[in-house]
Amino acid sequence: MQMGQITSIPSPNKATNQDKPSPNRATASTQLSGAGVILTWVASILLHIVLLGVMLWVVFPFSTPTEEALPVALTEYIGTVNKATFQPSPIPSQAESSQPTPAEAEHVVPEIPATLADLGITKNVDVPIIGIGTGKMDMDSYGLSGGAKAPDFFGLGSSAKAAKRVVYVVDRSGSMTDTFQHVRAELTRSISSLRRSQKFHVIFFNAGVPLANPPHKLVSAIKAQKKSFFDFLQTVRPDGSTHPEIAMRQALELKPDMIYFLTDGEFDPSLVGKLDQWNSDRKVQIFTIAYFDPGGAKLLELIAREHQGAFKFITELDLP
Repeated sequence: MQMGQITSIPSPNKATNQDKPSPNRATASTQLSGAGVILTWVASILLHIVLLGVMLWVVFPFSTPTEEALPVALTEYIGTVNKATFQPSPIPSQAESSQPTPAEAEHVVPEIPATLADLGITKNVDVPIIGIGTGKMDMDSYGLSGGAKAPDFFGLGSSAKAAKRVVYVVDRSGSMTDTFQHVRAELTRSISSLRRSQKFHVIFFNAGVPLANPPHKLVSAIKAQKKSFFDFLQTVRPDGSTHPEIAMRQALELKPDMIYFLTDGEFDPSLVGKLDQWNSDRKVQIFTIAYFDPGGAKLLELIAREHQGAFKFITELDLP
């Protein structure tokens, strides 16, 4: 150093160019930080994809499942089996190659015998119907049979075909006054015997408008309808003369299976020809009863014969 030369000494409070941050260094630091974030996200996404794949593999295996045979419901016979005579039918022998495996044998359905005799049952067995519980096979009373037994009325009806719809056409003219109580009793007995699968209606006639039990149509023979008719029956009183034509026309319009026609006197013979027209197909059986008076017996017998019914003449000896 030469004397007189002035040397500048940097101030401690001022930063030199070397101490100042370089703009290039700051940019590089920022770029490195952004790349690290991206790499972190990519790694996280890949990790989640791998975990999701593992979960799907565990929950939904891609291997082909083995099919299992469905269980077979076996039929159980209801009844009493005669153990002394019953022997199960042996399984037919088969070739060794066709023998089922133990697993398949569990699902083999046993052969069902064709008849009860194949089970060794040699007598009739009453099988109760679930939900009915009678155990007596009274199928008619529940409307489950093909037909219903015709009701008996003054000893008629046993020769009738199966009848589910029955109409009673009964004389209530003044001449019936002394004997009408027997008609009430017989109607009560006959209708009481009807099964629930059957329907009935009763029409009383004289010279006026026929008197029919409400609701003036065929009704089911259930207890409520029977009781309703029995109450109505007590209000019926005989009077007037005998004219059954309108009542018989109303009865046939109901399309019953059978009609009981009871009268105690003579009536217009033209009814025979009209019935022939109204029941030309003879689908309705007509049973006729001459009650105490034989005056109309010949016409009643003719009507019964022409309409596939039966005729009966009732006297005091026929009453209970």
